[in-house]
Amino acid sequence: MSVGKQLAKNSVLQIGGRILGTLLGLVTFYAILHFFGIDNFGLFTAGMTYVTIFAIVVDGGLTLTTTLMISEKGANEAKLLGNLVTLRTLSAVIFMSLCPLTALFIPQSAGLMGIILIGSITYFISAIAQMFQGVFQKRLAIHTVVIAETVNRLISIAGIIVAGLTGAGLMGVVYAFLLGIVAQFLIMVLATNHHVPFRPEIDLAVWRQIIKRSWPIGVSILFNLLYLRGDIFFMWIFELPAEIIGQYGSAYKIVDVMTTIPVTLVGLLLPLLTLAWSQNKPQQFQKYLQTGFDTLSLIAIPFAFGSIAVGVPLMVAVKADLTLAGQILMILGPAISILCYGSLYGHAVVAVNKQRPMTLAYALVAILAVAAYIHFIPDYGAWAAAWITLGSEFLIAVLAFTVVTRTAKTRVNLVVFVRTIAASLVMTAAILIIPSPHVFVTILGALVVYAAALTTFGGPKPQAVLELFKSDSPS
Repeated sequence: MSVGKQLAKNSVLQIGGRILGTLLGLVTFYAILHFFGIDNFGLFTAGMTYVTIFAIVVDGGLTLTTTLMISEKGANEAKLLGNLVTLRTLSAVIFMSLCPLTALFIPQSAGLMGIILIGSITYFISAIAQMFQGVFQKRLAIHTVVIAETVNRLISIAGIIVAGLTGAGLMGVVYAFLLGIVAQFLIMVLATNHHVPFRPEIDLAVWRQIIKRSWPIGVSILFNLLYLRGDIFFMWIFELPAEIIGQYGSAYKIVDVMTTIPVTLVGLLLPLLTLAWSQNKPQQFQKYLQTGFDTLSLIAIPFAFGSIAVGVPLMVAVKADLTLAGQILMILGPAISILCYGSLYGHAVVAVNKQRPMTLAYALVAILAVAAYIHFIPDYGAWAAAWITLGSEFLIAVLAFTVVTRTAKTRVNLVVFVRTIAASLVMTAAILIIPSPHVFVTILGALVVYAAALTTFGGPKPQAVLELFKSDSPS
């Protein structure tokens, strides 16, 4: 089977798995809100956001570096993987141990130490499990990753329901997530060993090579987390009410879950972009980049318009007192849509090996965002956090686009982008004009209108989207 057909097949599996994962993620979110309420969800969000900051630091660029290095021609995959896993485990032990220790010195963490401690263990295991994704991305065998993540989500949902029914409290939720990630980890390790028999290794020469390749990505990720997670973190530090954090976290959870599909598609393209660039095939690189841009446009643009049009009624349908969350979703929806493009060009930056200059861009945005969070959140709360997040994502997307465009001399065709905007405008008009008995009926009808309008404007037709991935391998 050609790489193009393999990619199309795996895209079907990936999209199907991500749609299922999105639905399960929404069920998880609803279950926590239903059993524990907005205030407790706010406490849970604050505690896990603090843990997430350390988990992002743990990554240190190793996840992307894994995919990058094992995808290059002539790579010794087993040796690289063995050293990468050892290095990741060591870094995870160090940083995830610091998470609960440093929390002891933060007054706001009182009452959240249990969540932070068990959450640290959960993210420690998750950090190692993520290392193996590159093996399956390289082989376009993404079904294994989908299965592992689905099992994780199902176990987590079951655990949350049990915790809610038995009155186990928020700690029951945290333990449910721990059980889910343990199952995912075991599946990923066993499946990886089937493809690439490996053992943990310590080869300092290889470690130096890995660190040399990963540190610019790691520093970029560090700056990324300052504006990506800084919103909820600074809301917590400035002691905004748990109910407000719960409202903001509810809106953020919706967009976070919904972006798993486009971000995953970007991950599928990374090995191909890397191989095309390393083999000096700019036309193939351009083709894959255009594929990613067009595909993201089909998803991100209607999501941005839709979140503005139905943000409030959607959140109120989830829980009657989530009106503020719906209003925040009207800002965060477009922000996360922009993040999709930023993710595409951020991955392309890695493929063209321009992480170092991009690090300066991430640093600039991080400094501006943190300064804005500190200045505005005490007075304007969640609204400041949402608008600063939107502005930060826009700046990063523009800067990453500039770096890739100048390096690869690429020019993006905006035909599909413009058509998706036109179709999304028609969809939004239909939402506002046509009465509907329920918001979910509105959303389904909007998707039908969007698909019809997109086809009318020249497509690509919905059934032909996967044709975007049927391109030849740069082999």
